[in-house]
Amino acid sequence: MASKKSSPPIPPTTRFYLTLYNTLSFGLWATCTLRTAFLIASLAPANELSLIFEKIHSPLLTTTQSLAILEIIHSLIGLVRAPVTTTAMQVASRLLLVWGVMYPFGGKIIGNVSEGTKVGDYAFLGCLAAWGVTECIRYGFFAIQVSGLKVPAWWIWLRYNTFYVLYPLGIASECTLVYQALSPAAEMNPLYWWFFAIVLGIYVPGSYILYTHMIAQRRKVMKKTRTE
Repeated sequence: MASKKSSPPIPPTTRFYLTLYNTLSFGLWATCTLRTAFLIASLAPANELSLIFEKIHSPLLTTTQSLAILEIIHSLIGLVRAPVTTTAMQVASRLLLVWGVMYPFGGKIIGNVSEGTKVGDYAFLGCLAAWGVTECIRYGFFAIQVSGLKVPAWWIWLRYNTFYVLYPLGIASECTLVYQALSPAAEMNPLYWWFFAIVLGIYVPGSYILYTHMIAQRRKVMKKTRTE
């Protein structure tokens, strides 16, 4: 009987670094998610959800999301086995939203409490919900896994099943924000409008590639879990 190939052992320094990185990222995303939930509970009764943007976006969300740039480097240098292309696509789309849409146009499409709650506010909250829950599960999973501990079965289930709902929520929210930013982008520079229009056109095939990649990964993991 042929023996299964085992993964090479992770060097202690690499294990320590990846455990630290994933634990830190988990803590930051947990802070974003819990703070957002608290703010929704306290501000929704007064119809002041627009205030959440200024309390979450900078510096908390910008710092938390920008840290993911390291994941592209991890993939490039072989520190992790994640595909460079899909990793870069995921990180780039998030950075575009945080720095290219929310940062310059947040005051116009999100977070203007004097105009009441707008579509952009709900889309922003949709992003926070989808990103926050997804990343808490993902980084927590990796922090446990890379540390050498056994990941609980229920956490594995969350890691490879919740994306069915959270990914479409995140993509719909992201596309809504980009669409809402078209008008202010045109006022800034017509090329900015065209850039966003192209981004919206890329989102459909790009989202399909990432979604099917996650489905394929889920099948592999669930099949392995059932045979163990």
